[in-house]
Amino acid sequence: GVAYYWRVSAKDSKNKSSDYSSINPFYTEGEGVSNYLPFSPEIVSPILNAVIQETSTTLAWSASDVDNDPLMYDVYFGTDNPPTSKVSTDQTANNFTVDINSSSDYYWKIVVKDDKGGQTIGQVWNFKTD
Repeated sequence: GVAYYWRVSAKDSKNKSSDYSSINPFYTEGEGVSNYLPFSPEIVSPILNAVIQETSTTLAWSASDVDNDPLMYDVYFGTDNPPTSKVSTDQTANNFTVDINSSSDYYWKIVVKDDKGGQTIGQVWNFKTD
């Protein structure tokens, strides 16, 4: 009943490494579990540490649940790290458009919730504006 995440990087005999693969999640088999928590959300866009030159951007992520429960998302966004302003609650879409100002650092995170009360808090992601 434990969630694990794995990724792969190859290293050659000269100690040079490849980039990491995408992150893959799985649960170990548990006993009598009626609900598994959703997996941690994964960033889609903007990419981590991106520099945005627009007045708005769309935050996008992916998420999944081993139980295939319907998922809802709370979106936190702002200039504080970690972000404390919840800008959307219980939305079903896995994207959200935000207005942004120039010359700022922005932080965002997603809380993934299933319909059985399980929730997983995602990591904090960031981007900058030019």
